Amino acid sequence: AVWAHKEAWLGAISAAAQSTQEAESDFQSLLLPDAPMASPPASSSGGNGGPWALFGLVKEAVREHVKLAYQLARDDAIGSIMLAVWLVTLGGNMHNPVLSFFYLGLGMKAEEIGWAGVITTVGQLVFGPIYGWILDKHSAYLSVVLSLFSCGFACLARGVATSTTAIYVAAAIMSLGGMTFETMALATVSRYAPLHRRAIVVAGFLLQVKVLGILGRALYPAWHALVIHGFKVQNDMLRYRLAISLCITPCLVGFVGLSMQWKRFEKIEDKARRERSAEADV
Repeated sequence: AVWAHKEAWLGAISAAAQSTQEAESDFQSLLLPDAPMASPPASSSGGNGGPWALFGLVKEAVREHVKLAYQLARDDAIGSIMLAVWLVTLGGNMHNPVLSFFYLGLGMKAEEIGWAGVITTVGQLVFGPIYGWILDKHSAYLSVVLSLFSCGFACLARGVATSTTAIYVAAAIMSLGGMTFETMALATVSRYAPLHRRAIVVAGFLLQVKVLGILGRALYPAWHALVIHGFKVQNDMLRYRLAISLCITPCLVGFVGLSMQWKRFEKIEDKARRERSAEADV
């Protein structure tokens, strides 16, 4: 939506420089054609065309992305995948703030925590291309389901871990594909989306993941207060394990939910292959 209004951006800058009431009226008419024109606030510095135009652009962009999210959720091909992405992103980021404290509570040293990260990263480098091969040669849907399986059971193994060795095992399970879920989901969504909408779908996906990631981390204080004052949980390690469950639940729910739709996704995959063949011929 912002790109579609690029001329308005340039005009907004010009209006701010000129600081005239006429420029403000023109941009209000351009950005809010259906709304009654508001009188500019009295100001000794002149007109406010720039701020008004910027507000209109931001408002339009937000409206378009909300509309896009609603359309993606209702889409037959990618709706269930998008719901899984939103839940996993939100839950995963809500539990991130406690991980280091959880590891320290298990008695792990900084070096041992680092080695857990190394295991996950090396596994991601090894298995990432394999997932890409599965996506290209077999099924995008299968790559997403396998990634969710790894994510869910890795978080489960982490949540019940009582030793450093158990954390290493959880990291190894996560390295089997859990860290590639977002990438596989994005590739699948772009593969199933119609060619004429592919660019806006990918842009919307990336923005939604970023926004939900920030929102998830911002919600942790509220979750912490709920656990302490609502659930009356005073033990630190138990609170950390409850937070980790915010990662376990959406991954496993997404895995089970998508696994039950494999027949429907077989048809969607066949349709996507035919469309790609047609695009290649063109």
